Amino acid sequence: MNYINNITEAIGHTPLLKLNKIGKDAGANVFVKLEHLNPSGSYKDRMALAMVNAAEEGNTWNGKKLPADGVVVEASAGNTAPALALVCAAKGLKARLVLYRYQFEGETNSRMQITQAFGPEVTVSSEPGDYLTEEQVAEFSKEEPDIPHVIAAKMDCQRMEDGDPKTVWVDQIYNMANLDGQKSMAREIYDQLDGKIDAIGCSVAAGGTLYGLCEGLAELGVHPEMTFGVVPSGSECYLSLPKRECSYGEYKVSDARHKVAAAMGLDKWVTEESIIHKMVKAGYPDKCFLVTDEEARAMANRLCREEGIFCGMSSGANVLIALEIAKRLGPGKNVVTTIVDRRDRYLCEMPYEKYVV
Repeated sequence: MNYINNITEAIGHTPLLKLNKIGKDAGANVFVKLEHLNPSGSYKDRMALAMVNAAEEGNTWNGKKLPADGVVVEASAGNTAPALALVCAAKGLKARLVLYRYQFEGETNSRMQITQAFGPEVTVSSEPGDYLTEEQVAEFSKEEPDIPHVIAAKMDCQRMEDGDPKTVWVDQIYNMANLDGQKSMAREIYDQLDGKIDAIGCSVAAGGTLYGLCEGLAELGVHPEMTFGVVPSGSECYLSLPKRECSYGEYKVSDARHKVAAAMGLDKWVTEESIIHKMVKAGYPDKCFLVTDEEARAMANRLCREEGIFCGMSSGANVLIALEIAKRLGPGKNVVTTIVDRRDRYLCEMPYEKYVV
């Protein structure tokens, strides 16, 4: 007999697919890790399981331990919410998940509906004006319009944790268990390609996936010729790029988060070092690219129609840049990126799906 006892055992061990149609004239081989086949539908399952496991063991930034009857709290742009909801459901834990208000044009969306199916409490984040003056909201929004909403959601999480000794805010932006969870993907890719990886990269937000891939391969003695990050054009909450393609040293970690966090009183985000800061300090990525909604959507559509991959916009962005890298590296080299999530979480946006990370 061959079976598993808990759905969390199905997380990871995803196939690696060579793009033989879209990638046939790319030069180098282009491979995609099919992370949309994880149980909740995205690569975030790896991170969610690692963070909850760490919380149960008390490996949190403040030493707080998640009890068996505890509550997991986090804010999410979409994929983290269903991933944590699934893990908590499987473990018998409660979850309170906050979705960013700026992503809602109505009262609900596909991401919320998917998340709610697993049974957590789901809310939409507070208005930034609940924590800032109108003048502050207007000023911060000029620099990065999404950031006040992101920090407001994180403030909601902080208040939930502070108000309940059984509640743990897992905070993926600063939680090193995020990185550890994604290192498992690097080990799998190493095995699937016998360690022959010439370039690797993916979309970047908190940085846990890209940093986990790079560090995971480095621990195995593999240092790809190129590492690359992909960022949504016009929504540079975490990395700021002055032009479409930047080399290391030309892009920078956005400081907008720290300004807003300090103004709202989210001290942790001011005093602690985020994963993305650690990633850039470690020298990753070598190159970083901006991709528009339209570019990401066009490639995601091609992946669905030509390769049969039911994927979302960030996957399209990843493959678009991977193909560019493949042309530069040439025949005989291997370029790897990720299929991030299933397309079902974008259905409410069709036909104008947005590239978010």
